[in-house]
Amino acid sequence: MNLVSVLVLAGIIIAVFAFFYKLYEILWDAVKIPLKKPRMKLDLGRRIYILIRNVFLQGKLFKDPFAGIMHALMFWGFIVFGAYSIDFFYVTIFAHQLFSPGILSDIIFFTVNIFAGIVIADVIYAAVRRWGLKIKRYQGFNGFEAAFILVLIGLLMFTYLVMSVLDMQGLLGGYTFVVRSGAPHYLEPISYALTYVIPKAPSSYVYYIFWSAFWIHALDFMVFLIYIPRSKHLHLFAAPFNVLFSTGTQATPLPIDFEKETRFGATDIRDFTWKDYFDFYSCTECGRCTDNCPANMTGKTLSPRDIIWDIRETVMAQGKEYRKNRENPDEVFKTVIGDPILEKDLWSCTTCMACVEQCPVMIDHVPKIIDMRRSLVLNQGKAPKESLDLFRNIESYASPYAIDPSTRGDWAENLDVVDLSKNPDANYDVLYWVGCVASYDRRNQDIAKSVTKILKKAGVNFAILGSMEKCTGDPARRTGNEYLADMMIRQNVETFKEKKIHKVITACPHCFNSLKNEYKEYGVELEVYHHSEYINRLISDKKISVKALTSDSSEKYTYHDSCYLGRYNKIYDAPREIIGSFTENFQEMEKNKSKALCCGAGGGRLWMQETEGTMVSHKRIEMADKINASTVVTACPYCMTMLDDARKTTNREDKMNIQDLSEVIAKRLE
Repeated sequence: MNLVSVLVLAGIIIAVFAFFYKLYEILWDAVKIPLKKPRMKLDLGRRIYILIRNVFLQGKLFKDPFAGIMHALMFWGFIVFGAYSIDFFYVTIFAHQLFSPGILSDIIFFTVNIFAGIVIADVIYAAVRRWGLKIKRYQGFNGFEAAFILVLIGLLMFTYLVMSVLDMQGLLGGYTFVVRSGAPHYLEPISYALTYVIPKAPSSYVYYIFWSAFWIHALDFMVFLIYIPRSKHLHLFAAPFNVLFSTGTQATPLPIDFEKETRFGATDIRDFTWKDYFDFYSCTECGRCTDNCPANMTGKTLSPRDIIWDIRETVMAQGKEYRKNRENPDEVFKTVIGDPILEKDLWSCTTCMACVEQCPVMIDHVPKIIDMRRSLVLNQGKAPKESLDLFRNIESYASPYAIDPSTRGDWAENLDVVDLSKNPDANYDVLYWVGCVASYDRRNQDIAKSVTKILKKAGVNFAILGSMEKCTGDPARRTGNEYLADMMIRQNVETFKEKKIHKVITACPHCFNSLKNEYKEYGVELEVYHHSEYINRLISDKKISVKALTSDSSEKYTYHDSCYLGRYNKIYDAPREIIGSFTENFQEMEKNKSKALCCGAGGGRLWMQETEGTMVSHKRIEMADKINASTVVTACPYCMTMLDDARKTTNREDKMNIQDLSEVIAKRLE
């Protein structure tokens, strides 16, 4: 073993030790610090699928096509270059090639050569995007780290090509041990092409050029190995595991067992789970979450990226301190709320899940925000005044409105609707869950009446609970009052069991999400349909007929996706198919389906004032006006309230209508 081999071997040992020691530290933190455990199903098939789709195929990155292609090519290039790097160090240390000439070797060296050129172009493109075009979501976050990583990647590719071109030009002589010497030109097309561009170096300089390229290449790789777990590129290790262990729970926070637990919500880093820690470690600072956040988009200071990154930095700092001082954890672990996470940012969140939808490494931002709200509400009794009023109303009236619950079913008076609170022994096939907003808000009562008209026309044998229906608990849960949500859920579950209710229709996506996805935690399995699904099926089965618009109609429709229907439950097609059943004059807004802009009402914000920046609903109504839509169709009472108010306050009453799907169809029934 010569001096070069010894030096390279020593360097690799140091780099590998530094790499794994840092991984040991961060894994120790994730295992030893959290007091809670995540709840997840084995669901192996789904996990393998999302791992392949979102890690190896980089699926979620393509939501931003240009950046997605750039990152995917760089990622794939990095993977194939790993095989070359293993061979590079192996042959340097042991003086013979790891991959003997053959098909495998041919494939490795061909792909490495191709990707070396691609990745260099990628590095240039990435630098242009960040510092030339100054893409907004990249600004203000670790510019040095990004530049340093791009330089390291670029140097790896460049030095490899230098050594490869020298070999192609027949100049390496006795130094061919680090490349595939004598390989056919078609196996290294980039290097071969460069031989026509780069003139041969004088033989007296080849020695210096080669050894410069060799040591830069070797040291570059070692520095990269040491630097990865100490930078944002820790995601190269953490992200695959984070994707594999993703919970897939519609951004639902863990339920609280109030009989056993004494710590409520997330106050400090002990109150997160090991899966949350992998969320923190996986953050790439790409800014897609913040770029698509409706609060941030409309001038609020909330940044989902900042929240995840700030907690990550807190974990890193306090974890290091805790490893030194394990005897006094309360002195080490300081609250994350207030510093670094501002309370007003927590309350700005609409829980729309745009951040979760856009995150390429499947970080769950929303449950963490809700958990920190829980800490404020349950531990300190702190919340916006409107939220405190909301809590009092739900506790006193079983709804967010201070209205006598005995009047909950009054909207159905004279409509011949079976009300189980008045007729407990009635026979019915399906329960129509009206929800608080459609029960009490006069504008939204038209939705309830329209749903009733459609169900009656289709001959559906349905009933409502009337005064027995209570808030599903969604507004309380999303605003941090899990105790109140738990109380509402248990009362409703008791009613479901008493009435033997199994099949439910609702026009409210918030109720739909709670009943469908969260009530099973309380021991009741329900077959739940959103009214868009149910109405679409009635049309498909020809249970109802819808009159088409006449060809001379100037009515132009667009559809606003509810967050809790779309991103939470992936219902995008049914509402559009319903609209398509009577008109072709339909146009999508600028942001739609999984990228749709929130109306601003989720997360309990329907009952809070927006005092900072532009109202989210105003920005959304501008998008509808931009395409000259005369009717904006919604499928959610929350969205109806927000958009109808935005229409009025922005002086668009004369040029635009807001209609629920059920209202549009009820008016066009044959």
